[in-house]
Amino acid sequence: MRVPVDQPFWIGDRCFTPDDLAHIRETVHRCRKFSRAEIAATLCENLPWKAPNGQLKMAACRELLEDLAEQGLITLPTKRSRSGSTLRPQEWEGPVVPTLSLTSPLADVRPVTIDPVLAPERRAWNATMQAFHPLGYRRPIGAHQRYWIRLKVGEQRAIVGALLFGAAAKALAARDEWIGWTPAERARFRWRIVNNNRFLLLPGIAVPHLASHVLALATKRLPDDWKSRYGYAPVLLETFVEPPWTGTSYRAANWQYLGDTAGRGRQDREHASALSVKMLWVYPLTPDWRAQLCKPAPQPPQEVEEDDEEFEIPPVAEPAKTRWIKTSRS
Repeated sequence: MRVPVDQPFWIGDRCFTPDDLAHIRETVHRCRKFSRAEIAATLCENLPWKAPNGQLKMAACRELLEDLAEQGLITLPTKRSRSGSTLRPQEWEGPVVPTLSLTSPLADVRPVTIDPVLAPERRAWNATMQAFHPLGYRRPIGAHQRYWIRLKVGEQRAIVGALLFGAAAKALAARDEWIGWTPAERARFRWRIVNNNRFLLLPGIAVPHLASHVLALATKRLPDDWKSRYGYAPVLLETFVEPPWTGTSYRAANWQYLGDTAGRGRQDREHASALSVKMLWVYPLTPDWRAQLCKPAPQPPQEVEEDDEEFEIPPVAEPAKTRWIKTSRS
């Protein structure tokens, strides 16, 4: 992210004005003994900058702060290292879902379900994806949703795969031209597109048409799960298919092939990191998806203030124990 700070600019559905930038600079200066997380939480609370579900936009705020610091517009406190020397296990270190050998018609293993991964199951999901997916496990950034794929084996339910949906690519020529939006609209509304980052069927599973059936189930379930978790429903799905795969399952599930990527990474600002060219597939989730894509964001729930008392940022002092402080912009 390289924000054009000489004019109002959008990050997602939040417009930042020169007054907002002045407030950010003042807050960062006055709270310079706070941690970066405390500064970000303070800014999100006081700007305000929240998701439709009311959650503070912490990740986006920290990215903005780091970008402003990179441009020399603010000075952030040094990143604090974790205390203690005990090595923490990697996110993908955990129990792997057992595989099984299954050759069966789809009708014999129904109902097939995609089930949200519960918190205690995340490490097993991570480990399974790391062990069996060609691209391994990568920590999802921003809004995301993990799923298990389950089906009937005899009288039991068995996990036979996993899915991950997350943040869309920042810029894709074929997608952006197909949508027909401007760079400003892309920057403002890209969060309404969700990427199918990972799709895994475990080794040993040979069920014809299972993959396209799973994709059909996902397109029906994901919007409600996403809205329940993040306060809004996505309107367009995208995914990349890398050779030697050709996207047969996506085609069978009525996804649309738009073309190939340019072969650069998501953060490749200088066009220097060559990656393999991938096929780009999309799936609209609503008939009027183009209109829905550029609608204003739903507003987060309004907090009820118990009084009208205002608080000012205190003079520079030792870091407070609370995660943020109120200002007159609350």
